[in-house]
Amino acid sequence: MTTETTHHGMPSYWNAVITAGLITAIVYSIIGLASAYLTIGGSTGAGQGLGISACLVSSIAGVIANRMYAKGFNLTYPIGKGALLGFLAGLVTLIVGTAISLFWTEIIDTGMNDALMQSTMANLETQGLTQDQIDQALSFSPEPGSMNAILAQFGIGFVSLSIVNVISGIISAKIFAKEEE
Repeated sequence: MTTETTHHGMPSYWNAVITAGLITAIVYSIIGLASAYLTIGGSTGAGQGLGISACLVSSIAGVIANRMYAKGFNLTYPIGKGALLGFLAGLVTLIVGTAISLFWTEIIDTGMNDALMQSTMANLETQGLTQDQIDQALSFSPEPGSMNAILAQFGIGFVSLSIVNVISGIISAKIFAKEEE
């Protein structure tokens, strides 16, 4: 079986990066949707807990990509390449996860964003905030589903997933792509 090689004579890492990003994005999206529906249903604490879990899941894209690449081809490579694989896998996760989210909220459940906003407002009311305080708190957030909200979420996701997956890529390259001693 032949494999595509890069200009350095090593096998291409794109299969590992894309596979890791797809796996992570699907799991991340499922957990994120469950978190949103728990919040809408009034289980704010459980929804927040699942939201944190979704963030943790998104950090494993770099680990999956490096393990697939290093073990799949029995390779050793420097941690810088592991960081690159982690970054790219995180980027694929973000792009695919954003597409899944947009598909879900624009086609499958078009009322989800409004229901989430109503749930958030109800939660703020139960905390004893006045309507002015609620309006002020919500003024810092763009309208759910708007282009500003999508761009803000994508920007925050880009920074956070980049950092986390570069770190997980470095660590996993050190573990999976180390030279035999």
